[in-house]
Amino acid sequence: MKVTSISRKAFERLERMQLSRNVRNTEAVIYDYSTRLSPTQKVFKKLHHQNGPVFGNKLFTLEMLDSNKDHLPPYFCIPDSLVTVGGVVQGFTLPKIEGRNLADVLMDSKEPVENQIFYLKKVGQMLEQMERIRKNTSLTDMFISDLHESNFIVNEKNHELYVIDLDSCKIKDNQPSPSKYLTPKTLVNAVQGKYQFAEKDCPTYGYVVADENSDLFCYTMMFLNYVYGENAANLNLEQYYEYLSYLRKIGYSENFLNALQTIVIPQKNENISQYLDELTPEQIYRSRESVYQHVKKRV
Repeated sequence: MKVTSISRKAFERLERMQLSRNVRNTEAVIYDYSTRLSPTQKVFKKLHHQNGPVFGNKLFTLEMLDSNKDHLPPYFCIPDSLVTVGGVVQGFTLPKIEGRNLADVLMDSKEPVENQIFYLKKVGQMLEQMERIRKNTSLTDMFISDLHESNFIVNEKNHELYVIDLDSCKIKDNQPSPSKYLTPKTLVNAVQGKYQFAEKDCPTYGYVVADENSDLFCYTMMFLNYVYGENAANLNLEQYYEYLSYLRKIGYSENFLNALQTIVIPQKNENISQYLDELTPEQIYRSRESVYQHVKKRV
């Protein structure tokens, strides 16, 4: 992988990017980064961990992404260079994607529901394409792993959705990374033997070894957080089934409900993207946690 060197003085002149409060970022500081020699705008992700197993795993993941980038679609934002500051590797650059974070799009009450559903469907379509990549290329074991709304950028000019933060993905023999929806406190623990948990003292702090089921679990959580308006992953199993029963009452189809149920039963998870067009704005509004709790109090 290419290495770019900058001086400490040059680093101090970089401007820190201001991220929305809806954007989750726990492992790095993000800077605007550009040089006279590069016509492409970039960002510099300066990692908090710059030694130890977490850093070593990150470097291996970056190298595997670089080595296999020809297998990946153009909307995957692949890191393109390690960056040394004063001779020490402190992070990496990647292309800067102009647009809005998907988390902001989904949280924007003024955003048309049709647009929000359009981009949520694109996430599901991306997962379908990844399945084809695993079947038809030598990249047989790549999964997004830390799949959540903050890790996508919406380009509203070309209506494309870009995947960012791929340095936390599962690829080749790397170690699991932490994931927003794959933690000891979420529904991923509801089914024994379905999801592959990392070693108890995983040196890279990942809780689940990502696979197709875990990526689809996270995608389902993304959708549920959108309609619920809160972190639905923190519901316990009984609460989750109660919520699914409520969704049935407000008109969700049986096929859609069965797909939502797959994440907590011992069978392969289903990609819910095919059902999203069924929803009406009224159903989405009535799916909100505030409305749901109000209805429960009245029963």
